[in-house]
Amino acid sequence: MPLKSTQTNKYATACFVQEAPSPSDYDRRGLKIMTSVDGHHFCEFPATLQTFNCYNRMNRRYDPRNLCSVIDNDERIQTLLRQNKWRGEWNHPNPAIKGQQYSDIRMTIPDPDNTSHMISNNRLEGDKYRATIRTHSGTEVGHACSSEIIDMGAVPSFSVRLLGNMIPNAPVNQPNMRVTRVITYDMVDFPSHRDADGDVKPINWNEYAVIGKNVEKVVFMQELAKYCVDQSENMQVVCESFQISPEELIGVTEKGSLKVAANDGARLIIPMPEKIQREAIEILRGWR
Repeated sequence: MPLKSTQTNKYATACFVQEAPSPSDYDRRGLKIMTSVDGHHFCEFPATLQTFNCYNRMNRRYDPRNLCSVIDNDERIQTLLRQNKWRGEWNHPNPAIKGQQYSDIRMTIPDPDNTSHMISNNRLEGDKYRATIRTHSGTEVGHACSSEIIDMGAVPSFSVRLLGNMIPNAPVNQPNMRVTRVITYDMVDFPSHRDADGDVKPINWNEYAVIGKNVEKVVFMQELAKYCVDQSENMQVVCESFQISPEELIGVTEKGSLKVAANDGARLIIPMPEKIQREAIEILRGWR
């Protein structure tokens, strides 16, 4: 921890901060997967961006009222939020070569070409700053980010990028940072604030079915169940009759029956018509 300052000039301790050097209760159902007009997959999920009333991994402590006031009164951020343009990047924008330095403009204005995600529905919930995150469907980093989350099952994490002042001689368990400007929340591998993660459950690879003898492709079991229902009018009628939503479909048994986890906690096994049942079994056995 840095030595306590004796400066009386409040600007003498001004600094630019990129908070970045566990998990919360994850729920894979919180991940909404969509397809853009040009065919790229992207996703949306709720996330914790920052936590308060604790020291982060950099031994900094923030005042939630201070941070929220700065964001709520920032004309730039409020305009971006109204226009769905508050963007974040994949990792903070740091030079690749030691000794190089980015301009103030590059550090304080996220680059559209390097946008990995958009931020919306931001709010303070208890000791957590929360928001809805949507990965970008039109940038290369957005595609890579979406692929890690959707295909590889990665859990996204976040760290704030801001301008602020260190508070000299701050008492223990009191904020030692005063925020003057919030730039954005970037997506990082290891967040400075514990629990600053998306509400996304890591993929359990045991829930995947392998297609093809050479393991050329994998299909998520829930997606296989949805596929079977979509292919059978009879199954669609059954699901509608029992008020079974797509989110309640969890897989297919080895004998080709539909597995359902109902909202009331019940587990259902529903036989499928022979044609779609045979196709599901072939997929599960790795046949074409």
